[in-house]
Amino acid sequence: MTSPVRRRRSWQTVGNTFGRQAPATTILILVNVFWYVVIESITGRGVYGLVGAGAMFGSGVEAGQWYRLFTAMFVHISIIHIGLNMISLASLYVVEVIIGSWPFVFVYFLSGFVGNVVGLWLLPGYEVAAGASGAIFGIFAAALALSFRGYLNKSARNQLLILLVINLVYGFSSAAIDNTAHIGGLITGILMTLGLIRWARYRRLFQGLGMVSAAVAVVALLWVLVPLMA
Repeated sequence: MTSPVRRRRSWQTVGNTFGRQAPATTILILVNVFWYVVIESITGRGVYGLVGAGAMFGSGVEAGQWYRLFTAMFVHISIIHIGLNMISLASLYVVEVIIGSWPFVFVYFLSGFVGNVVGLWLLPGYEVAAGASGAIFGIFAAALALSFRGYLNKSARNQLLILLVINLVYGFSSAAIDNTAHIGGLITGILMTLGLIRWARYRRLFQGLGMVSAAVAVVALLWVLVPLMA
């Protein structure tokens, strides 16, 4: 029986596999950087520019702009914002190495989507939110779940727990951070990863869900991109 979760590997073993065994992580980082450098340079990085680039905007989503639930994961407010998010994502590539690329993509986009939906419920309609944090928190949660199931060592688990506490405390201490999206992504990432482990025999299903989620994200990005290029 095949499994969407591969056998345990040490941090030393996976340390040299980023480019070769984590293609989804690499592509996500490249698309995020492209969106910030190129697309946001076109739209501008003020409030209206962020909205034009696909940031979360409650009133827009309520008006039918569904694509923002996906495109907001690729919009970032500053160089520090995208830099910290991409460093965090790169540091979590071990999750892709363990569970496989398409399941990783599924967890990433579903976590970001749920995080944005939760934020949509709780944030005022006129506020603008952006960033890959919800999706990255989902991958962070996946790493935490894998560590508790023995796919990562105890040292990695303890480091993840410390980082989780730091991130949550920092998130709640700043009114500028959408901590609801973080928590939504975190819970989704844990549940989906535990599902991957429990229902290992449905590997093809999780691969298919990853492909579908990636396709939806591409359509959403094109929804923003095409009018800008016209």
